[in-house]
Amino acid sequence: MKLQNSLWLWAILNMLAGIWEVYAYKNRDQLKLEKITLWEKMAKGQITIGNFWMEGWSEYCKVDSRYIIKQYVWAFELLNAVIAVLFICALCLYNSKSYGTLKILLGVSIVNCVLYFITLIWEVYLGDTDTGKENIIKENMKKYARDWMFIVYYLISGIWLIVPLLLYMQLSL
Repeated sequence: MKLQNSLWLWAILNMLAGIWEVYAYKNRDQLKLEKITLWEKMAKGQITIGNFWMEGWSEYCKVDSRYIIKQYVWAFELLNAVIAVLFICALCLYNSKSYGTLKILLGVSIVNCVLYFITLIWEVYLGDTDTGKENIIKENMKKYARDWMFIVYYLISGIWLIVPLLLYMQLSL
């Protein structure tokens, strides 16, 4: 696939994700943790196009309940939404000047995703160790997440690290 096509594909997919991120942020009061999975709800006919978007985000909260408990995590999502808009704008103006802009935006995206995962690891393994309280993020994972969810959902999140990294490397050639 040509680099230009790859950049546009990523720009469109990330813009759609950015729209979902803003929508989820605005409706974050609807997020909930429950043992039944999104997939089980689909099988029962409980998922519609209208409730899929928040139910899907609630499903991800099983492996990262910070979206419900610790609001700072939304900064990563909202930054990505902003990056998505700027990336499309830079791509529309694609020339030798925006080439550097695309690399900067991809770099910020990479750092944003790395920081997301670092803070997740921090919260799960080191969070609340000083207070002696139960680590609620870790407890929620044990209570609501199934083993396969960690691999699948973190790989999906990892797309925002892998794709920008690959595109960044292609732009650097």
